[in-house]
Amino acid sequence: MQFTDDELKFIVNRKTVGNFYPYKDGTIKQIVYYIKEIASVFEASKLLCCDADFSSYGSGFASYVDCFLYKRDGSSSFKKDKTLWIDGITLYISKFAPVAVWGHSRVTKHRTGGSRDFLNYNNIGELPKGNWNNEMYQMKNILNKYSIVCLEKKYVKKRLNFEVKIPTVLNQGSYKVFDALFYWED
Repeated sequence: MQFTDDELKFIVNRKTVGNFYPYKDGTIKQIVYYIKEIASVFEASKLLCCDADFSSYGSGFASYVDCFLYKRDGSSSFKKDKTLWIDGITLYISKFAPVAVWGHSRVTKHRTGGSRDFLNYNNIGELPKGNWNNEMYQMKNILNKYSIVCLEKKYVKKRLNFEVKIPTVLNQGSYKVFDALFYWED
């Protein structure tokens, strides 16, 4: 799936682009509910756990929902110095178009909090170490069931063809398609 310049401008301006409900004719609240349903299907799976952040990291506004997927059997986690380190896949599902991107990331958890990685256009499509074939197969099937298209790294790395100001703290230089689709303003 690729977007026209006008569609990307719509998304930057917090307008939805899609050809099915709730992305067509639905509200952001209805789209978030739709993404919550997807996250609950991930969480109900036998292979994956899903930690979804619906609160834009506690502040500001994100144009996506950040879903951290990791192996339910614990094989992608280890504990070191009272900190739990979890390797997994961060999946950003857009609130404005039926698209997503994913890539390898890590989450830490300890008694006073934790941390999580952000995706950028450079780590899109990268898997954690080890065998993730079954988990990826399941993730892609669930997204397909909900008509969410995973975008390719080559596409999201393209520079935008128009001038725009995107309200994001995640930008790395000139604006790319990634920045128009997956932005977070704090």
